[in-house]
Amino acid sequence: MSGPKIGFVTCVHPIYDLPSVAQHRDAAVAGLQAEGCRVIAVPIARDPKAVAEIAALLKQEQIDLLVLFFCTWVAEEITLGLAHALDEVPLFLWALPYFDRSIPMPSPMTGLTATGCNIRRAGRSFVHHVGEPTAEHVGVVARAARVAAEVRGLRRARFGMVGSQCPGMLDTICDESLLEKRLGITVVHYDLESLLRVRDESSADEAAALARGLMARVGSCEVPLETVAEQYRLYLGMKAIVETDRLDGFSVRCWPELRDRHKTTICLTMAEMAEAGTPSACEADLTALVTAYVLSRLSGQPSYSLEITALLQEENALQFAHCGSAAPSLAGGAANVSVRGHMRTGAGALMEFGFKPGRVTIAKLLRPDGGTPRIFLARGEVIPTAAGTRGSVATVRVEPSPREFLDAMLWHAVEHHLVLVYGDWSADVRQFAQFAGMEVIGAGSSGTGAARVEGGGRR
Repeated sequence: MSGPKIGFVTCVHPIYDLPSVAQHRDAAVAGLQAEGCRVIAVPIARDPKAVAEIAALLKQEQIDLLVLFFCTWVAEEITLGLAHALDEVPLFLWALPYFDRSIPMPSPMTGLTATGCNIRRAGRSFVHHVGEPTAEHVGVVARAARVAAEVRGLRRARFGMVGSQCPGMLDTICDESLLEKRLGITVVHYDLESLLRVRDESSADEAAALARGLMARVGSCEVPLETVAEQYRLYLGMKAIVETDRLDGFSVRCWPELRDRHKTTICLTMAEMAEAGTPSACEADLTALVTAYVLSRLSGQPSYSLEITALLQEENALQFAHCGSAAPSLAGGAANVSVRGHMRTGAGALMEFGFKPGRVTIAKLLRPDGGTPRIFLARGEVIPTAAGTRGSVATVRVEPSPREFLDAMLWHAVEHHLVLVYGDWSADVRQFAQFAGMEVIGAGSSGTGAARVEGGGRR
């Protein structure tokens, strides 16, 4: 896949003609290209009348990120005009720390602060960074460009919702039209009968082969081959829907109909497809699904939706769990997975394990309420889960503490489904939220990234 596309605008006041500006610009552009970015470097604008032409070019190029590269003070009509004309494109202000220390003016820091002030007063948000075009600082901008590209990807994303919300789960119900309007997503609905129909049309031989392969890989399997194969027919059916309708993720009403009436579960399907790169969320929860998509895209690895199932005071941790639909890599490999029937009903074939130790990011896009979209963000450390614990379980020492984490969830009305991914991606999530027009909320400090984030939504 090609890298993110950057619209690169070198900012210099029209009255100055300083030869070293081109050297800084060329070093920045070459560095970004070396990072895998596609750079559309427009000519230096020296007249506000050029704004319309530059904006039209960058719109035609469908850039992922607009970078304003400050080498000196600028004519703000140019920078403000571009920010306004490209108001749907994520904005990054990059300034040199100085142009010439011995001759303080004109200064790129003046350009950054003056432009940043007025852009914020105009209602636009942005990310900013100060640094010379060295590998370190170029890497910060390139990473932001990759995050910005995922914002554009979200606006084109298609999410499949199979069935309605599970009984009694009111906090999974949201106004889809608000999500579609604010984030640009498309929601595609299916009934459960459609899923069962494509399951029945799938190949029994292919499903059996997949079942034998799984049973050979996992640490243990307590479910008969025939049952595992039946779950793989459901997997083949869901996979066909995803491929045919070009879905970027899915969520299914997994109970009571599938689990209790049909004695089958979607868990194995979710685990296998997440491992292959298609995110999902449990129990027909659209906002959890969008969160899972964002975390998976930012991290390049499977995410998983869970809920808090215990406060473990002795371990100073929270237990997060779901029935058994997490990707095997979250266990540290298939050899650590046990395939079992559902912990309460015995139905289906589920992936059960304790999550591997490591740093994790936890997030949840909140249900829209008509105001600025909000996303809950926290970090933690997965520690070993007690032997014999059923389901897909992550025991996490959340930051800053379990009780403060819970306090923040309840204060901000965060829904019970949360999404976890390995690694500290908090800075990327913050940038993503900024670029996508979301407000970040959390418990205490959620970490800082190399690039600062300015602006932010208001409720």
